[in-house]
Amino acid sequence: MKKLFYLLMCLPLAFASCTPPAEEEPTPEVKNPQLILTSDDVVNAKADGGTVTVEYMLINAKEGAEFTAEKEAEWISNFVFGDEITFDVAVNETTEAREAKITFKYDVASMEVTVKQAGKKEEPKAPVINITSEVEMEFGQDEALGTITYTIENPIQNVELSAKANVNWISQLTVQSEKVLFQVAANTGDAREGIITLTYGMLEAQVIIKQAEYVAPAPVINVDPAEVEIDAAGGAVSVAYSVANPVEGVELTAACETEWISNVVVAEETISFDVAVNEESLRQGIIVLTYGEVVYDLIVKQLPEDYNPDMVYSVFTVVDAWAECKNGAKQWDITFVEKDDVLGEMQTRISFALSEANPSHPTEGHYSVADGSILVNGTYQNGFSTYRANASLATDITAAEFDIAVDTDNKTVSIAGYFQAANNIISVEYNGEMSGMDLSGGQGNTHFTDWKWVRKNWEEAGQSLFTARSTDGALEICFDIRHSGGSKLIPAATYEVMPHGTTTDYVANSSYLTLNSVKSSFAAGTVVVEHIRGGYIITFDITDDLGRPISGVIQGAIENGTNP
Repeated sequence: MKKLFYLLMCLPLAFASCTPPAEEEPTPEVKNPQLILTSDDVVNAKADGGTVTVEYMLINAKEGAEFTAEKEAEWISNFVFGDEITFDVAVNETTEAREAKITFKYDVASMEVTVKQAGKKEEPKAPVINITSEVEMEFGQDEALGTITYTIENPIQNVELSAKANVNWISQLTVQSEKVLFQVAANTGDAREGIITLTYGMLEAQVIIKQAEYVAPAPVINVDPAEVEIDAAGGAVSVAYSVANPVEGVELTAACETEWISNVVVAEETISFDVAVNEESLRQGIIVLTYGEVVYDLIVKQLPEDYNPDMVYSVFTVVDAWAECKNGAKQWDITFVEKDDVLGEMQTRISFALSEANPSHPTEGHYSVADGSILVNGTYQNGFSTYRANASLATDITAAEFDIAVDTDNKTVSIAGYFQAANNIISVEYNGEMSGMDLSGGQGNTHFTDWKWVRKNWEEAGQSLFTARSTDGALEICFDIRHSGGSKLIPAATYEVMPHGTTTDYVANSSYLTLNSVKSSFAAGTVVVEHIRGGYIITFDITDDLGRPISGVIQGAIENGTNP
């Protein structure tokens, strides 16, 4: 039994050992996560931003794995991962559209989304009227046309500009592209003001129009003929006249200071006068006509007794004159200047012959080419009497007669006469001051203010030698100004004329002057030095050792010296 038992016990083992072994189960395969975008891969965001949602599907989720997001722009933020992904898009403050990519990752899986955001839309701008011309216009009393120019910013479709005036004297308003034309009526009353309003939709712009008060036109005196020319015999003369724009209660008057014109009478439409016989050269007088504040010079020319129709007669109207003493006070050149609209500047130089006994000025009396007291020789280069017009070459004077008178009280000279240059016979009359000529009766008291040049030489420290020469050539002065301190700048001070050796600042009496070719030394007086920017003002009032008082002013920079 026991064996049977054991046998029975062994049977299962035997059977077991004969049964083939069972197969092993395989290890499950691990799959990578997958991200599948189930919404559009391009997300469009509004300009004002907001929250954006991205839908997806995750396959093979992995324990411990997490979502991440990589963005290309800072304006994308606040990612939230769940059954869907959300994030914020900031407001786009610009008008330009923008875009950026986002890469979402989960372990080894990823997906991309492009975010596109529109630019901010510009608010429509309101239209603006710009007045490009004056916003306040002024017109005279007469009728006139005006123009206003303008531009429209941000125009509105189908809207047109219109213009309207608030007064009836502004009319004919016409609107054109960028300009408005209008007419201003003539004013017959007080100054006035109106407004032109430009309207564009709800907008308005205004331009103020001002017009001057009415002023009656000034009267005009018309004379026929405008200039009277009569022969040497003279006699009664009558000319017609009229007054345009007359003023009630005002009458025409006439006055004449010319000795050879007399009995001037103004009638209703004529002016009559008498002219004496002319026994001299061509002469010219003026009858002054006055109507209220209006003045008209009626010129009367009288031909000479020996009138030659082959000659051209005219009058030289002097606007400037000066004199120069030459040839050791044996000759005086007096130059007259006239300015003409056609001929330009004309110059006449008359050379008067003098004796050494009178170097101061031509003696009163009569001078002529015939008696040799007026110098001519047909050679311009020698500096004798010549005539020049409009910068042309000088023409020699072949005949001339002049009378000279000097008023020593008023320091004026009167010169009257005529000269002949080629086929021209020209009358000259001058009465006034004469630069370069001593008109004080031989005392030399002339005030010189115009100078050709100034020069500064330095001999030693503390000494200034100042030289100046007048443009008229009649006066030359050499100042020996001594001052202490050794400065080359002449100190501003008042210097008295003193002998050499004086220790204080002074003007040495060795200073000299040459007036009208007569040389003398300083005897007494003062020299005042003032500083101006870049130069000096030198005012002198001295008496020379011949007893002649000399005064003058020099202003300007000093050549070859030190200026303030």
